[in-house]
Amino acid sequence: MDLPEYGAVNPRNGEVCFSMTNNGSRIVANTDAANSRACADHDGNARSGNPSGHIVRFKQGTGGASAFNWDIFLSGAEEDAGAGVNLSGLTAKNDFSSPDGLWFSEATGICYIQTDDGAYTDVTNCMLLAAIPGSVGDGAAVTVNNSLGGNTGSKRTFVGAALGEAKLRRFLVGPKGAEITGLAESPDGKTIFVNIQHPGKDTLALGMAADFNHTSRWPSNAGYGPGQRPRWPPS
Repeated sequence: MDLPEYGAVNPRNGEVCFSMTNNGSRIVANTDAANSRACADHDGNARSGNPSGHIVRFKQGTGGASAFNWDIFLSGAEEDAGAGVNLSGLTAKNDFSSPDGLWFSEATGICYIQTDDGAYTDVTNCMLLAAIPGSVGDGAAVTVNNSLGGNTGSKRTFVGAALGEAKLRRFLVGPKGAEITGLAESPDGKTIFVNIQHPGKDTLALGMAADFNHTSRWPSNAGYGPGQRPRWPPS
């Protein structure tokens, strides 16, 4: 699988989602239904394989069932990547890459998706998205036509119904250099608490460069802390 990281259970219907963050080693020859994309980054960068990841959703059978139904809930992509890559019909208001953290609200049923991104951060930082989830089987079978490194091939898979901007939106965007990971809510679901991990993590340690530049000064640049350093870089 393409780097499974988080699993979460939808409290409304018991379905399980797993985030597949990305896989730079995926090639056309070893795609399968659950890991169906192998493509080059459409912006001309060196990334390839499945750089934007996806979320697999499955529904357990009843009783002592030994099988389950499943589909691909969402496929990460930039909105202008083309229909063969942007399988979920994402737009500029909800496109994302590298889904990592997954969490369902007990109070509202909203599925929160957090990213740890290496493929879309040339456009925006890691983010938190809010989705109103459907259910397994609400979409259709599709054929993914892959082309990478001179090799081509097709793979049949199952994709959930397009959510559109009404059911999937970017909720917040983190500071530069920070993964968004971990979330909790108040009992009524009206307040959420979101972890911002390691802002400015790519900043060099003090003393390693004569011209010392921070990749991020958050939260001090937002008025939430003393001094000029972010909270992460080692000294």
